[in-house]
Amino acid sequence: MLYVFYGKDAFTLREKLSELRASLDEDGALTTNTIQLDGRRTTLAEVTAACDTVPFLGSHRLIIVEGLLSRLAGRKGAGPSSELVEAWRPLADYADNMPPSSHLVLVDDEVTAGNPLLKALGGKATVSQFRPLKPNAVPGWVRARAQAMGLKLSQKAVGLLADFVGADLWTLSNELEKLSVYAGGDAVDEDDVRALVAAVRETNVFPLVDAIVEGRQAAAVRQLRQMFRQESTAPYLLSMIQRQLRLIAIAREMLDGGASTSAIGDAVHLPPYPAERLVDQARGYSAARLRSAFQRLLEADLQVKRGVYDGELALELLVHDLAGRGTRAVA
Repeated sequence: MLYVFYGKDAFTLREKLSELRASLDEDGALTTNTIQLDGRRTTLAEVTAACDTVPFLGSHRLIIVEGLLSRLAGRKGAGPSSELVEAWRPLADYADNMPPSSHLVLVDDEVTAGNPLLKALGGKATVSQFRPLKPNAVPGWVRARAQAMGLKLSQKAVGLLADFVGADLWTLSNELEKLSVYAGGDAVDEDDVRALVAAVRETNVFPLVDAIVEGRQAAAVRQLRQMFRQESTAPYLLSMIQRQLRLIAIAREMLDGGASTSAIGDAVHLPPYPAERLVDQARGYSAARLRSAFQRLLEADLQVKRGVYDGELALELLVHDLAGRGTRAVA
């Protein structure tokens, strides 16, 4: 049996691979009958030899090859060598003669429909593409995951968790596990999510705000674009920046009044490490710079709502401007 698992959603891909392992491990012998090969270096002969090997004291053999499809796509702008493509084309014919006890899985990141090996395999493989979850689908994913875990989440808790974490399924899964242990069978509400998960949001925005505070415009824009690639939406990112600047304003005022880092952390309900990061950011802002930043935030919000710019462009211009305003202040 031949499978192709590929796509940007590595979390779901790995879960499906684990499910396949579990379904094949009928006799508990699959661990000794599993082999993993590096698709960037392996040869067709090594793959077919692994598939032709008889399972040892078991019913199935699992062969996982990672990175082969990407290798056959070639380097960006160059394409694959014809010799390499021809060397692997016989894999399609071999799939018809693979021992029924062997299960070959090609695992990869995103590949195009025109990938030469993917095209050659045609209908001979069970192909599964794993696309990143869209932001508006995150609450439904959270609800389904929580239900499968036996975790009771209020509707508002679901929305808040989705807002804090976004479409990062690895983090969402970890946070749901944490909430499940914390709840101990009880229902989880908004306050529970704020108590246990809020730090995730601050951690995600810190690198962006650090770059803004330090006047590193290029780094700030790169960080913003990376967050867009991770399926963060413009309204979500704008709200994150607004919220972080509000926290910075509170911390700045408390610093000027002689407050300690722990007192500031207590006031804004942050654990020690995020509180330290917040205080460090607050030291980079004077009161005048904060007023200017909030004025620019208002302008960006109005530009989006009035349709002057689309959300991503408005945010990029905002971040560029914020990172270029003023110099680092001394507390």
